[in-house]
Amino acid sequence: FGAADATRAVFGAAGGGKGDVEGHRRGEPSEQQQASVNLEGTLHAPSNGALVSGAVSSPDASVEKLCRRNVRMMYAFQVLNAVAWGMAMGPVFDRYLYYLGGGAAVGPTFAPRRHRNSLVGMTESISGLSSMVLAIPVGLLVDRYPQQRAKLLKLSVIFAVVTSVLATIACLTDIVLLLYVALLFLGTFAELSSSTSEALFADSVPQGHRSGVFITKSILTTVGSACGPLLSAVGLLFLGDKWEPHQMKAVVIFGCVLMPLSCIPCLFFQDPPAAAAEAEDAAEGAEAQGLSSSSPGGALRARRCGPFQASHVPFLLAFADFVTCIGAGMTVKFFNLFFIQDKGFSPTDICWLQTAYPLVIAVFMKLTQGLSKPFGRAQASCSFFSANVVCLVLLSQVQPTWLLLVVFLLRGGFANSTSPIDRSILMDFTPSSQRGRWNAVQSFTSMTWSGSAFFGGLLADSHDYRFTFLITALVYGIACVAYSPLLFLVPRREAEAAGVAGDGGVESCEHRSARE
Repeated sequence: FGAADATRAVFGAAGGGKGDVEGHRRGEPSEQQQASVNLEGTLHAPSNGALVSGAVSSPDASVEKLCRRNVRMMYAFQVLNAVAWGMAMGPVFDRYLYYLGGGAAVGPTFAPRRHRNSLVGMTESISGLSSMVLAIPVGLLVDRYPQQRAKLLKLSVIFAVVTSVLATIACLTDIVLLLYVALLFLGTFAELSSSTSEALFADSVPQGHRSGVFITKSILTTVGSACGPLLSAVGLLFLGDKWEPHQMKAVVIFGCVLMPLSCIPCLFFQDPPAAAAEAEDAAEGAEAQGLSSSSPGGALRARRCGPFQASHVPFLLAFADFVTCIGAGMTVKFFNLFFIQDKGFSPTDICWLQTAYPLVIAVFMKLTQGLSKPFGRAQASCSFFSANVVCLVLLSQVQPTWLLLVVFLLRGGFANSTSPIDRSILMDFTPSSQRGRWNAVQSFTSMTWSGSAFFGGLLADSHDYRFTFLITALVYGIACVAYSPLLFLVPRREAEAAGVAGDGGVESCEHRSARE
């Protein structure tokens, strides 16, 4: 998907080639125009949304190289981790838990006996709740030590190794309590690695141009998520296309072994100087602009929607995400079991479906990005997520399998293609010094779906899977209402958001180097 080209586009050679800034413009720019490029970071972005040469103009080429490497390592980590996760915690793992819930588990499970869906929800809740408990402390730690984020990311690899060992032993022995402990370590790894890597990634990309890079990252992640079930399907073709315990265990264990290996890129991250320079840059920026309404940042701060203003954008995003995840937990974990139990899907059938599912999401991410340019990021996100509500209602009613599959894939595309857009909005409206805590808040709200997964399992056992789809559609509708003020608070043009957080991302460290 052109990840390397996108990275080169964001981080052009220091003092990039003359005439490249305005795309098709011929001739060399004047000295005044060249100075504008050096001070503003970017001038005119091309129509495809990628940043252009000159995005980082600094006499210190090492800073540019460091930021470029962080972006590439983030791409690699997301892809590899998604592959491992897709095998270790994918549809085969869900069916393995369903098998354990039928009486095959060794030792206590703390779930209602013979209630298989409840055990599936219980295990998901344990991993998510551990992340929820750690979300705020980890976020504060990341912000407290902005120049130690790379070390914290490296520390998270230890938890991935422990998770891999414990989960492998648990699968070999069918001891559910040991599996619970492994999931606790998994939640710790997920929270620590997510908060640190996302903060480093955001600091390594210029503000006002993050949506394209965030979408590229998300597309690569979804492609990696498709590779996990694909490898599972290939393996099951050789092991046997049946829901036998030894076949399910082989797939899950192989994914667990891949998990520590997927963390190798985490060892190569470095802390960009943006976080350390932010306080100085923010103070100088405030003095220079006077935070007046005549400046771009001041005009954006003056936007209002009823009682809400621009400073409330992160809070509105977090609340909408919180409501969304409550509904998602009751449904998402049980989609695979719905097709397996109600529609009789074989192991390879469900793996093929879960291979196609992320690829559809990747296509929809590009569509969302395309619509966000003429209509605005918040407008595109809200429109797509609202369409997801309609698809959920259809899933609760339609009967033909082929139509269910079409609606299921469309729903996944509409619902999941908005996350990189919303993430870029969040990063544009939060300074670097607060990114750790806001990443933690987003993780905290996202993990509420793990708590509601247990409730969803109880609903599935007492009613059926389709009933949970309908309840989730109602909850998603409430989330759309909570999101709606962003339609008026977030500017339609992404570049207009630059300066509202008092942080320029990479531009901050570049300006600092120029001053020194």
